[in-house]
Formats: sequence, structure tokens, C-alpha cells
Amino acid sequence: MAARKSKSMTRRQFIAHTTLAALSLGVSRKIDSAYAAQTGQKRLVILGGRRTAGFANHGRSDTELTGLVDAGLAGQNPVTLERFALLAEELPSVKKGTWKIDRQKKTMLTVYRLRPGLKWSDGKPHTAHDFKFGWEVHRHPEFPLRDRLVPDLIEKIETPDDRTIAIHWKALYNEAYAIQKQQLRAWPRHILQDVFRSGDMKALINHAYWNQKFVGSGPYRLVDWGGGAQIEVEANPYYVQGKPKIERVTYKVVEDSNTALSAVLAGEADLTLRDTLSFDGALILKEQWEAKKLGAVSIRPITFRWLNLSGTNPLFKDVRVKRALLHAIDRNTMVNNIFRGVAPIIHFPMSPFRKAYPRADKAAMKYEYNVDRAKQLLSEAGFSPGADGILVNAKGERMEFEFRTEAGSREDEQAQAIIVDYWKRIGVRALIKNLPPRVFNSEEFRNRWPGAALGGQNLVVEEWAERFHSAGTPTAENRWSTESVSLWQNPQADKILDELNTIIPESRAIDLQVEFIRLFTRDLPYLPLYYRLEWLAIRNGVTGITPRIESGGQNMNTWNMHLWDKV
Repeated sequence: MAARKSKSMTRRQFIAHTTLAALSLGVSRKIDSAYAAQTGQKRLVILGGRRTAGFANHGRSDTELTGLVDAGLAGQNPVTLERFALLAEELPSVKKGTWKIDRQKKTMLTVYRLRPGLKWSDGKPHTAHDFKFGWEVHRHPEFPLRDRLVPDLIEKIETPDDRTIAIHWKALYNEAYAIQKQQLRAWPRHILQDVFRSGDMKALINHAYWNQKFVGSGPYRLVDWGGGAQIEVEANPYYVQGKPKIERVTYKVVEDSNTALSAVLAGEADLTLRDTLSFDGALILKEQWEAKKLGAVSIRPITFRWLNLSGTNPLFKDVRVKRALLHAIDRNTMVNNIFRGVAPIIHFPMSPFRKAYPRADKAAMKYEYNVDRAKQLLSEAGFSPGADGILVNAKGERMEFEFRTEAGSREDEQAQAIIVDYWKRIGVRALIKNLPPRVFNSEEFRNRWPGAALGGQNLVVEEWAERFHSAGTPTAENRWSTESVSLWQNPQADKILDELNTIIPESRAIDLQVEFIRLFTRDLPYLPLYYRLEWLAIRNGVTGITPRIESGGQNMNTWNMHLWDKV
């Protein structure tokens, strides 16, 4: 749940802020210009709004940033959602005998053949043994991996030579033919193997390799970690798809969206990713920047914002309470006020680009704004107004709870304040207690809350299992690192998610997706609010960028960065 620090400003205040920001950023502009003049190299400046802990699959990371410096066996086009071979020569195929399926035993074998001459970005050989080593690290119970689905589905990996990876699967898995880096990655044995074999997992987890000394196989290689605030990378001469056209990239983390906006208007940035800009900032760029043909602004609904009512709080055990709290929110008015109607409300976690969407939309239960219905449901659940107007049940439990989101996210905090007011009208008291992003996402607080939380996730159907399956419930044992934060316990839903991950015809998958949405909207593990927009600001002269239609680890705007150019 990335936060954006942004304060509402008048246009006069914005002009003053822009001037100051341009002056402060002028130093970096001179440095960048001097560097380009001295080297004759093409340089790209990207603004990102998510500060990360490094490039690994554990801890806080950023898909876009990681995609600059690392790659997987396969990749995915974020516009067509088609998979393609990346580090592998080709994807395993049933027809070619490299994907063998035993439906009776429910086991599989997929054989990947690495491209010849693969190297890590430090020039060392990148072999099948590195991939097997990566699996060994990922499956270790003390390694705090966010998503264990793929590592846990693998029975063993054989590496008969430096280029062949034979993966034996415990179960049928429909994505086994195109494993991407967020599912399972190779790690350089020449850097990490000794510390892993020593058994000191704390030393491994905190190793400088994951950030300051990262070595990967992506289009760029790390030059300077910059404390995670300003990352410098240079074209990787060993990249499997060829050396990138743009030789140097600076990735700056700008946590204040007004500063990011000022930088774009001052010509200090070539591209903004994720939610670096606020919604108002994106509109200003369209009016003042795009209109002058200085660049283009892409706006797409790619994620969704939700409310989660803690699965450990007895107030929310009755689904009628959840339904009531959703009925009580006028989501259409809310998005009109915050996003001028550009962000549509959402009823379930699926992209409208998906084939199953029309049927899912018909099957879904929907909770339109209806105060009377909200009050009726709360009454049926045993709540009635107390002396001070706050609802209370026969046990004396008051409908009063803490409400969190990440501090500094302007849109989220606006939505939160509006929701608190709507709930107040029906006798529900929500007490705002927001936390800074680093605290909110720390091990002490992440993925759990005592009352309500406003957050968001992607809409990728292939990642439903890690978001909603009961097996992904965050616990102290897994260091609260897994992402099924709703604590939804529905065996039927789990069964659907399990089958969706097996090898089934597309028609069957669509049927299951529709049924899952029916269950989701019935049980409301999350209260769906609205689609979250992603806006990319792309400076004129930068070519090759293809804005994605969905977010998630599989879909990166930087997927084809070796083809980008700056003219």
C-alpha cells in the first residue's frame, strides 16, 4: 500500500512551490547535463513513488525497479498479457515434449533450456545451477518470501548440465510453462551460496547483495544504490535481449507528489511511474504540459482500493455488518469528489479487460448506497443506538473501532475522512489512526489491524490465490509477510483457487472465476471501493513505453526497457 505525500494547494501556492522545487532540483539537472555532455550517453530520469528495501522477493520491493536489474525465465507483455521466453530459449511445450503432464498422478515435468552464454551483470556465468539454488533459498522456511506458491509446488529441480532446468511438480499448475521472476528467481551462487550453506539465515536476509551490491540479469546493472532514494543503473552489456539503447538511468524516489509534479514541469524528469503523481497533478500535466506537446499523460484503472474489516475483531463476524458498512458509503459521490468522476467504483476484484468480466458482473452481489438498508442490516445483526447514538449490541460491544491507512496518501486520506462521516450517520464511530508508510509496512504492523484498514491490491486473476486463499494468511510464523490479509476462511473459495492454478480449459477457468466472484461478493472479505488509476507522464522524445492494462508483479511498464530510446 504505497503512500503519496501530497497536500492540496491553490494555483498560486503551486506556482510558488514549482519555482522553489525547480531551484532545488536545478543542482541535479546540472549534474545530469554535465554527465551527458562528458560521456555523450543517453540518460533517462525516472521518478518513482515507492521507497523499497531492495530488489529481492522478500521485504518491500518495487516491480518496476526490480525489472530494470533482473529478469526471469519468462516475461509478460503487460498490454496483451501474453507470455514470452526471456532467459529461457523457449517456453516448455506439451507438443515438443518439454512439458509432460500426468493427469492421473497430478504431477508434471517442465524442462527449460537457458539461452547460451548467459551471464550475470558482473560477467560471471549464469547457469541452471543458480536457478536451482534460488529455489532452495525460496523454499527455506526461515526465508521471509511473500509468495510461496511456486516454490512449494515444486518437488525437485534437476540440472543435468549448465543450461538445462528440469522442474518436477507436485501438482498440476497452469503457469508452470512460463515462470517469471516474481514467482521464482535464480540467485548468484558465487555471491550467496556460502552464507546460505552456513545456515545463518539472518545474515542471508540482511546481506548487502539484496540492495547495495545487487547483481542481476536484467537490462541494466546497479551502479549506486543511493540508500534506496536515488538508484543509478547503467546498460548491462550482457543482457540476453541486447544492450539497451539508453545507456544510463537514474531512478529517483520522490515521496511528495507536488515535488514530482514540479520536477516534470521543470523538465527534470523523463518518466513518472506508479502513483508518483497525485490525481490533481496528473490533470495539471494534461492541462499545462500535454497541451503544449511537451509530453503525454496516460491514465488507466489498473488496481482497486478496498476496505478490510479485521478478521480477528468480533464486531465483524456477522457478514450483515460488512454489508451494512458498504451500503452506508456513497461511493459514486465519493469518487466524484476526489477524482472528478474519472475513477469508477468497483464491485469485485477483476479487470474489465478480462473475458470473464461480463459474466462475473452479472453474478456479483452489489451494494449500492442505501442508508435504510444499512440500518436494517445492523439491526438484524443485533445492534441498536446507545445513549450517545453509537450502536451497541446485547453484549455491550460498541460499534467503535480504529481505522488505518498509510499517512501521507492524499487520496486515501480523503476517502477515509469521507467514509468516517458516512459511517457516523448510521451510528458507527471509526477512529482514524494512520501510520507512516515505513511503520505501516514494518514487521510490527504489516498486514494486520485491530479494526478497519483502507488499502489496495492489483486485479490480476493469476494472483488471486496469494491474495485470497486461506493458506496465505499472515502469521507470526511467516513474519506477517503473506498477503491474504482478510483472513477469509471459505473452503469453497479455496477449492476454486486451487483448481484455477491447475491445467484446465479456458471455459472452465472462466466458470470458476465467475463463481469465485459470486462467493467474494457474498462474503465480502474486502469491501470494494473504486478502481485506482495509474498515471504515467512520458516526456516527449522518449519512445517505446507501453502503459500496462493491469498491475501486479507480472505486468511491468518497464518490461521492454531495452527497446526504449530518447531522441
